[in-house]
Amino acid sequence: MKKIFVYLALVLALSTLLSLSVLAGGERLYDGADLLSDAEEAELLAQMDRVSDTYGVEIVIATFESLDGESVDDFVESYYDNGGYGIGDRKSGVLFLIDMEWRDWRILSNGIGADAVSDGDIDSIGSAAASYLTDEDYYTAFETFIEQCEYEIDGEINGFPFKAGKSFIISLVIGFVVAFIVTGIWRGQLKSVRSRADAEEYTKSGSMNIRSSRDIFLYRNVTRTKKESSSSSSGGGSSRNVGGGKF
Repeated sequence: MKKIFVYLALVLALSTLLSLSVLAGGERLYDGADLLSDAEEAELLAQMDRVSDTYGVEIVIATFESLDGESVDDFVESYYDNGGYGIGDRKSGVLFLIDMEWRDWRILSNGIGADAVSDGDIDSIGSAAASYLTDEDYYTAFETFIEQCEYEIDGEINGFPFKAGKSFIISLVIGFVVAFIVTGIWRGQLKSVRSRADAEEYTKSGSMNIRSSRDIFLYRNVTRTKKESSSSSSGGGSSRNVGGGKF
């Protein structure tokens, strides 16, 4: 009988350790909801490893069939912290977590990851990925997440790449060309108009006699808006950002 109790105790302890290991994570790609094929997992993990190792900001993806009633907002933070995620002293990383039961997505950015991926970036990155999640194209959703995280992180660390400036210049040139064409068309439609030195054509002879003229300044109304200095805000940036939605 004593052996049975010892055996049951060992089984219980092992089960507890296994459940804690799942919560603690540790894997950069944990597909608990089984949304990806083995080949897709391997390809995504290779991309995640490359970005993580290049920039020192760990990219993490985790999917779950259910969170067993726990709030997704609480779970995403405990999963990141208990899993030991993040690189360096600031535990820099970005986590994309999916709960299939309630179809929730959450993105958590920490350390340098939080400097790079702000609340606004979380909204834009998550929304872009969520459109693929809705279509059940999970691989593309996660690939989109990785690519956009890399763009923001690279911009934070190295300054945004030339392609952003190049895109702006191209847009500016296109705008000038379009404006030139439109104004050229307008000029063509006004060929019948000729400049005149006076307005005799539009006045009745003897109907106007100006003896003198002067400009009188009446008043002025100036509206000023206070511009907040960046130095007045509390320093640096948040060390952690969390946001999400449904798909």
